[in-house]
Amino acid sequence: MSSVLSSSIRVAPQQQRSARRLAGFLETAAELFAEVGFEATTMQTIADRSGSSIGALYNYFPDKQSVATALLAMYAEKLQESLELLTAESEKLSVAQFAGSFIDLIAGFAKERPAWLNLHAASIHYRRDPAARRALRSTIANMFRTKNPSLSSERALLAANVALQIVKAMRTLYSQSEAKARSLIEAEFRKVLTSYLKGVLSEREPTG
Repeated sequence: MSSVLSSSIRVAPQQQRSARRLAGFLETAAELFAEVGFEATTMQTIADRSGSSIGALYNYFPDKQSVATALLAMYAEKLQESLELLTAESEKLSVAQFAGSFIDLIAGFAKERPAWLNLHAASIHYRRDPAARRALRSTIANMFRTKNPSLSSERALLAANVALQIVKAMRTLYSQSEAKARSLIEAEFRKVLTSYLKGVLSEREPTG
């Protein structure tokens, strides 16, 4: 079990059976959040679809807010891992390829985890751990410095924050759009990010 999940639940499962039950609750919750949204999902519907008791669900989570928080924390961890894999490949990509891969990664992540979009659009209180937020930005900043070693740490971190805001805007528009419009959204944001990164990754900072 990841440290992220361990810190998000009441009691860590001690046996494989308990771990499978917890994973089933999270998988079911993700399905429901994707299908009907956060507001319409209840703890009872999560338990019922999981084929388990409401008491067993409450053993791990006090409410559906905590279920959603656990899922978002897990998604953030998975996204971090995906970005680290892209970092390893970034050196051999052109700026346009790199920007396209960055957008494709986010779009693919959203398609594979539709609950991710719905939960970010929902009115839930979720604040990611500051250390994890810094780690994500540092990963992206390091990616940019791999492409342009002349960037200072501060400049690369600023560019990472801007890139994440671009991605956040795409995610927001994604969540408000029908599936058939999302390929057009991807194409538009690919243009935006490519244009921005071309400027950043071709910069040469003064040396003294």
